[in-house]
Amino acid sequence: MRKVTHQTISEELSKTVLLPCLFTLRPSAGSFHEPPRIKWTKVWGQRGSDGLQKEQSVLVAKDNVKAFQGRVTLPGYNKNRYNASLALTGLRSSDSGLYRCEVVVGINDEQDTVPLEVTGVVFHYRAPHDRYALTFADAKRVCMENSAAIATPGQLQATFADGYDNCDAGWLSDQTVRYPIQSPRPGCYGDCEDSPGVRNYGNRSPDELFDVYCFAKRLQGEVFHSTVPEKLSLATASTHCHSLGAQLATVGQLFLAWQAGLDQCDPGWLADGSVRYPINVPRKNCGGDEPGVRTVYNNPNRTGFPDTAALFDAYCYRESVCVMPFK
Repeated sequence: MRKVTHQTISEELSKTVLLPCLFTLRPSAGSFHEPPRIKWTKVWGQRGSDGLQKEQSVLVAKDNVKAFQGRVTLPGYNKNRYNASLALTGLRSSDSGLYRCEVVVGINDEQDTVPLEVTGVVFHYRAPHDRYALTFADAKRVCMENSAAIATPGQLQATFADGYDNCDAGWLSDQTVRYPIQSPRPGCYGDCEDSPGVRNYGNRSPDELFDVYCFAKRLQGEVFHSTVPEKLSLATASTHCHSLGAQLATVGQLFLAWQAGLDQCDPGWLADGSVRYPINVPRKNCGGDEPGVRTVYNNPNRTGFPDTAALFDAYCYRESVCVMPFK
């Protein structure tokens, strides 16, 4: 058996990626007309006591290619049946992982493994003072101020496919206004009644007011929680981060750190004057039963950021420093 392991392939949320699998096996004389059997599998986790890992079948092909949920194809297979490279479209965060390509020709087989990393995170953003207060221009600006760009419809759709649910209409990059609903409820039915889906208000005038969905691409440094015994106002939180060689993290940076595993049940100031905290392991008194970045508002209607003199911890951001080796 021939085995090949590729370097990690990174691609952004909602994009298309090609996972390579080119094999050298050729059919024996007795099986020359028999097409190769191709199987792609996603594997994850540590091997158990039985020596096995968890697996999820992605695609199985022999002669005719059968796509898995309409998102996977073998684009080079019809022209060259020794090209088993897998195209995966509409990338979701949950697609990250290790993929194995198995090819069987007669009694011989080959395997390739390809690690895939899907980068970026979509998050909902509301103006500091009120719900539905952003024009289209404002929406693009606040995303940029929070280390992000306004999300595309494809990015919101990919996030919805992974379970995102939020009943707040927000701008997207094509000047439409949408929101993702997993559990339809009063006020969130939209045009789909009781079916899950991404609700779409269509193309809107740029002067209308809504929230926004932003997309943060990649974290270039580290986000860390910091505190002092007497807690911090917004101004002293900023000074405190600077004393540590850092600055207050943006909302986009905190979401990326949360996606990477940051878990801290302590509200802290961010650069935009909001107070939030990242939860990956839901538990009592930490804001609900689902993972996510929690936001502290100044009233039960989930509007308005806390007074800048209120006392909380801080989430700081420090750029990565690359040290060049001496020659």
